[in-house]
Amino acid sequence: MIIPLSDGLLRIRQPELEHLRLTHLVSGLDDDSGSPAHACGAGIALSGYTEWVCPAQPRLSLGWDWQLEGTASPPRIRRLGLPRTNVLLLDRDRAALPWNESLQVLANFIDGFNWNTPAFRAVCERYAA
Repeated sequence: MIIPLSDGLLRIRQPELEHLRLTHLVSGLDDDSGSPAHACGAGIALSGYTEWVCPAQPRLSLGWDWQLEGTASPPRIRRLGLPRTNVLLLDRDRAALPWNESLQVLANFIDGFNWNTPAFRAVCERYAA
């Protein structure tokens, strides 16, 4: 059961996360124009953001930052920090979890599905032109 309230947050019971189907909305690179230029041949730190939505009801949004792990073979991106969202999770008694606990459960949910490939592909397509 989704419980929208006037504060703009969607309240969702934890077990309902399993049934959510998220769709990639947008991914991009962080603007690093303020950072010093890297020396030729030096490693770079590539980071960005990704946003995912549920196109059906409930209209929820999950976004998070990521960073390229260039030393991994093959290179991959991984989530950084906690997500940004309009979702607050409820426990079994339908009481709201503390905000940071809710975000951590959502972070674990994010880590459980293949967002990396579509997000990185979208970044490559967006910036390759």
